[in-house]
Amino acid sequence: MPAELTLEARGTAAVTVAIARLDGFADAVEVSATLPAGISADSLILPPSQSSGQLVLRSAGTEAATRVPVTVTATSASHTSTAAFALILVGNASLRLALTPAAAAVFVGERTSLTPVFDGDHASIDGIGRVQSGVAVETPPLYRATTFTLRVDRGDAQVQAQTTVQANYRNRIRALDSAPVAQTNHVAAALPDGSAILMGGNTSESSSVPDSTLTQIFDPATEKFARGPDLMFSAQARLFTSVAPLVSGGFLLAGSGLNAPVGALRSVVTQLFDPAVPGLTPVGDVATRGISTRTATPLSDGGALLAGGLAGGTNPVTDSADRYVSVDQKWHAVGQMLHVRVGHTATLLRDGRVLIAGGLTCCQVPNPSPEFYATTAEIYDPATDAFTATGSMSAARGNHAAALLPDGRVLISGGDGNDPAAPPLSTELFDPASGQFSSAGDLQSPRDSHSAATLTDGRVLVIGGEVPPELVGMVGVGVSATEIFDPATGRWSAGPALDPAFYAATVTMLSNGKVLVFGGENAGGWPQAATALFE
Repeated sequence: MPAELTLEARGTAAVTVAIARLDGFADAVEVSATLPAGISADSLILPPSQSSGQLVLRSAGTEAATRVPVTVTATSASHTSTAAFALILVGNASLRLALTPAAAAVFVGERTSLTPVFDGDHASIDGIGRVQSGVAVETPPLYRATTFTLRVDRGDAQVQAQTTVQANYRNRIRALDSAPVAQTNHVAAALPDGSAILMGGNTSESSSVPDSTLTQIFDPATEKFARGPDLMFSAQARLFTSVAPLVSGGFLLAGSGLNAPVGALRSVVTQLFDPAVPGLTPVGDVATRGISTRTATPLSDGGALLAGGLAGGTNPVTDSADRYVSVDQKWHAVGQMLHVRVGHTATLLRDGRVLIAGGLTCCQVPNPSPEFYATTAEIYDPATDAFTATGSMSAARGNHAAALLPDGRVLISGGDGNDPAAPPLSTELFDPASGQFSSAGDLQSPRDSHSAATLTDGRVLVIGGEVPPELVGMVGVGVSATEIFDPATGRWSAGPALDPAFYAATVTMLSNGKVLVFGGENAGGWPQAATALFE
């Protein structure tokens, strides 16, 4: 009651809600209503001792004058009942509130402008700051679909308007000017300011030395490289140095290069990049000594996990695991995995656990020798420092790639397989809820040692890597084809060609949503300076 209610702009009004409690009905009843934009209702719960109450409606003063039907729903643990009344809104045309983008969609990494129009005391846009009515402001570079909220203060009340700007990929690879220095067997990391740092490896400045302390920093604004700070110890990817991005925005380098002052078969040094501290600083050595070629995985608590690798001996593959704790900046041994592995993947899941899958498990020494890759997978739980078995992949593989999807599943692609079987084209999806793998279709091009980058729209870009040597009779042949997996459809499609395509190029997801591809080596093993962006 009443059957018709008038609500003034920025005012309040109430309807009385009454229920008949029959046959001893004694439940509490929650009352709600379907209301138009700009109208809200106070919470109303009728306790067992009460049979009526007032549902108070409030106007934000942003709605147009109109008449709308409103349905009121009364819900208890056992019953639901509805009633309706007519709501007459008295709008205030003089109070303006709108936020309009110059473009409803931009390409990833680009900006647009927003024009706020409002009446009120003062206003701001979340992520941008204070604004004036009718004066356009520029957004930051957009890397994904972004919703902007305009908040306007009107006396004691605050009203808001929102608009969403889409950010779409062009699905192209654009070649940039080459870097001043060529690098291969280097490592790369994205930085919080949107840039990327390329570190160590074999460079064109010292082509006869396999490792260096050189760094170059890529600036996404100018799309140029500048010389960065020297590393404390030389770095050499794929064998000696692992890089782990940290949830703090920094990263860890674990291990050194072949010619660093400390040998890889002795202590394993680590360098920390902290966004709050200039340069790199040394932190404690890894607890387990003398292991190389390890996976480095960030942990949700700000630490990192090193797993598996090569240690020497009759069977050089190891099951060792070490954990970096950010609180004390020290490494701690956390026991052994269920299987020895190298060339496996280790992926941080949404719940903080780590999925470890595949990898080389055994080989005979000396080489050449048969190689045995795993189908097995296991889960590391940082809460207990324990490893437990989970479902197995359908194909044995190592030197493959793994990508975390927005829905929490993990996509596994490509890699090397057991001789004489052909390299696996199959891809698989791991579901943490069931602990099982399922098929995700086949790649068109076989590849190992490649990258899988989860794009900001949820798709996965498979790029780079090496044509499996058994297919071309030599090592180090790059893959020019790229492929894109769309989890919304479960389908693969061809991506743009990477040309030139060099083995050992690094692939770095920048904070602006673009993907930087840099360096690598040609068939002769010489470092390259080629640079490109997927955008």
